[in-house]
Amino acid sequence: MKSLKKNRNEKGNTTAKKIKVVEIFRTVEGEGSWVGLPVSFIRLEGCNLRCPWCDTPYSYDGKSFQELTLEEIFNKVNAFGLKRVCITGGEPFLTEELPELIGVFLKEGYKVLIETNGTLWNERIKDVFSENLFIVCSPKPPSYVINKDLIPFISELKFVIDDTIRFENIYREEIIQILNSKNIILQPESNLTDRVEKALSIQDKLLKKGIESRVIPQCHKVLGLP
Repeated sequence: MKSLKKNRNEKGNTTAKKIKVVEIFRTVEGEGSWVGLPVSFIRLEGCNLRCPWCDTPYSYDGKSFQELTLEEIFNKVNAFGLKRVCITGGEPFLTEELPELIGVFLKEGYKVLIETNGTLWNERIKDVFSENLFIVCSPKPPSYVINKDLIPFISELKFVIDDTIRFENIYREEIIQILNSKNIILQPESNLTDRVEKALSIQDKLLKKGIESRVIPQCHKVLGLP
C-alpha cells in the first residue's frame, strides 16, 4: 500500500477517483500466451464496438457496474494473493484513468496485461509503460483497424477466427514488424470445429511467410471457468 500513499501525496487524492468496474474475480487465464496461469481479472465498463460474437455484453450495458476508487480496486485484487492481473472489458482504453490503474499495480510488483481491441490510445500509458506491462491487441471486424500510436506498445496480437476473417486481415503491411517479432494468437471463435480448421489454414499461410503463430482455443470455456 506504500505506492498508493505515495501516489496520493504526490498527485493529490488520485486514489479517490471513481472507476466503473463491472467485475473483479480470480480465475485461470483462458486465452493467449498467459493461458493456464492463475490471474486476477478486472473488467472495466464500456465498449466502443459491438462484435456479434461478444460473450460479455453486460460489460457495456450501462448498468452492470459499480464505481470504485483505485484503492478499493487494488485491495480487492490484492486479496487474491496473486501478482498477475488482467485488465479487460469491454474496452479498457475507454477508461480515462487506465494509466493510473496500471501504475498502481506496477508499483506493487504486479505483471499487468491489458486486453484491447486496438482502436483507442491514451498518451499517458507512456508514463507507466514497463517490461511488466503487456498489451494484447485483438483487432475486430470489419476493418481490423489498429490505432497507429498503439502499435509500438503491442506485446501480442490475438485474432478471433470467425467466418469473416481472412488471411489478408492479418498479414498487413502496417503490422508486419509485430507479426515477425511478437506472439501471434489465432483463436477459433467459440472453439467451433470449422473455426479450428480455418485457424490451422491461416497458420500454414503465415508460416509460408516466415511467421510463427499459435492456435489457442478459449481454454477457460473448456474448463468451465469464467
